[in-house]
Amino acid sequence: MSFVYENNKQLKAEYKKLLIDKGLSMTDIANKLDIVPQQLQNKFSNKRIAFSDLSEWLELIDYELEINFKPKY
Repeated sequence: MSFVYENNKQLKAEYKKLLIDKGLSMTDIANKLDIVPQQLQNKFSNKRIAFSDLSEWLELIDYELEINFKPKY
């Protein structure tokens, strides 16, 4: 999956789509992280998401974070 980053809201929506495709919920991810769902929701609801957190969450669903910079033209 690849997309042009617009904002964190979009990033969060894309992650949730991946979870749906995998048949998983945020609660499932929290359980895999061995934290309560509210802790994960607090991190996810934060205005900013750390790349390290996102990378860890993606790893749990067999994805990896890839960052690519490209010119606009």
